[in-house]
Amino acid sequence: MQAGHGSVTSDVGVEWLGKKGSWSFYVALLLIGRVLVSILGLEPSAAWTLVNIGHCVVTFITFHWCKGSPFPTYWLYVPENEDTYTWWEQIDRGWQFTPSRKFCIVLVIVLYLFAVGATPWSNVWMHMLNFVAFLVSLTPKLPCMDKVRIFRD
Repeated sequence: MQAGHGSVTSDVGVEWLGKKGSWSFYVALLLIGRVLVSILGLEPSAAWTLVNIGHCVVTFITFHWCKGSPFPTYWLYVPENEDTYTWWEQIDRGWQFTPSRKFCIVLVIVLYLFAVGATPWSNVWMHMLNFVAFLVSLTPKLPCMDKVRIFRD
């Protein structure tokens, strides 16, 4: 038991996505990123593509590449076996298709649709970039990829 904090049963650095207001905060961060990109004077297609690719890179590294918690809470004991799993594998204790996991999957799909919807079909290379980012973001979230390591141990 922690003084003043009650009893904590799980790592807050992993379970934050299931807390009240976290989804709104996540979407707000993406929208702020989109506004910041538009300040650069980019067209909507380039802006949405940049947000889609940026989200892909950041979430792939933090959610699917780094083992342990990407947002560690040092005041809480985390069992050693948890450090062998990625954040995505630790979220919701590894259960598949929880509301938090569905939110992340739907968010990837919606970002891809925004990027594709803003891009004219004549701009094939930008569609390819968005599609690759979509695949890189969505594939590790699939249940068949749980605890699968590609290009690493």
